Amino acid sequence: MHNKIVTIKKIVNGGFGLGHLPAGQVVLVQFALPEEVITVSTEESKKKYLLAKVHQIENHHPARITAPCQYYGICGGCNLQHCDYDSQIIFKRDILIDLLLHQNVVTPKDAEEKIHSIIGAAAPFHYRQRIRLQVRDDYKLGFNRFRSHDIVEIDMCLLAKPSINMALTALKQHDDIHALLELSSELELQQNPLTDKISCIFIFSRKPRPADFKAAARLCSEINCIDRVFFTGEDFPIVGPIVATNTKQDNLLTVRYPEINHQPTALELSWEVGGFCQVNLEQNKQMIETVLDFCSISPGDTVLDLYCGMGNFAIPISHLAASVYGIEGQGSSIRCAKNNASLAQVDNTTFNKQPVHNGCKELIEKGSKFDCIIIDPPRLGAPELAAQLSQLCNKRLVYISCDPATLSRDLKALTREGFTIKAIKPVDMFPQTHHIETVVLLER
Repeated sequence: MHNKIVTIKKIVNGGFGLGHLPAGQVVLVQFALPEEVITVSTEESKKKYLLAKVHQIENHHPARITAPCQYYGICGGCNLQHCDYDSQIIFKRDILIDLLLHQNVVTPKDAEEKIHSIIGAAAPFHYRQRIRLQVRDDYKLGFNRFRSHDIVEIDMCLLAKPSINMALTALKQHDDIHALLELSSELELQQNPLTDKISCIFIFSRKPRPADFKAAARLCSEINCIDRVFFTGEDFPIVGPIVATNTKQDNLLTVRYPEINHQPTALELSWEVGGFCQVNLEQNKQMIETVLDFCSISPGDTVLDLYCGMGNFAIPISHLAASVYGIEGQGSSIRCAKNNASLAQVDNTTFNKQPVHNGCKELIEKGSKFDCIIIDPPRLGAPELAAQLSQLCNKRLVYISCDPATLSRDLKALTREGFTIKAIKPVDMFPQTHHIETVVLLER
């Protein structure tokens, strides 16, 4: 199919514009907007739809703008930069509603009454606390093209914090970088929010040797915005920090929220370099406050925090609840959760390292019940956990999701187990992309 005219009906999950051919076949078009009439050409034919690209736009949506990034359209990272930000957050809420309606999770009336407006970001650019760059044999650093292993070499990323871009520029000009990149498949740059300094993680093909350590130390000595270098690989755990001569560093990154709703004091959270945290820490504050609102904790309440990470929700909730029990499978996150609880001077938290499904099974066998459960699973969601959550939960369940598709599946399972959806609040953690974070309040 070449040069076929399609009218875009809506934006769907994945950021595609959806339209139909005259024969009724579904067409998904990159970089399209609703109600636009577009001449498209097919890139790929699937069983139930065609993937197409824009050949010519016959009429433009009022929200269409010129993307500010020079790599937009070839880099596979962003897919909504052609749309002004106010419209992006409207379309994202529509994507969420569309999926929930399609899965019969909510009725049209529920969608209108229970799905709140999306919490937009104050900073639609320069919000990412970390980026991971791909490395190729000719020392190019960049991101993968859309649906490809080929990379687009970049000099900067408009989503990254300015200090990350400063570090990238300095690294590309440094004499030692080629020797390190020659042994690397990826390079991750992580900003420490407390200091604005950058930690570099080289994903190495072998264990680092003395020459690698010396090169890393020179990076820290000679590039002002870089303070630590780490190495990791498939065959060895993370090694570091390597720092400038005669300096000391730990392996932690820290964010501090001076004022946060429901908290008696400032909230400070630390995690290990290479460990998990939200990439948009400004929006993470909005999400923490939303979770606290939805939990509606009373002083006597007991709380179960599943996939608790480094205590992103458990620590602020511990100031409000009688007790908080956190379960997480990643050891570094559990170490940090315990450390964060100690720094916050709370003694009503317990953190347990084990697979979440196993942990829930053990709690059920003990007859444990919790007034409120928080669950923040990875992108795959929490399949086959609904029945266990029903047995463990007395009152409220707050589900945090980074994928509307798996959220829809899990909400459907939870409603079958006796939960009722009370409120849904999307949070735009990832401006310029189709990704949506969603917080859902359910009650027994």
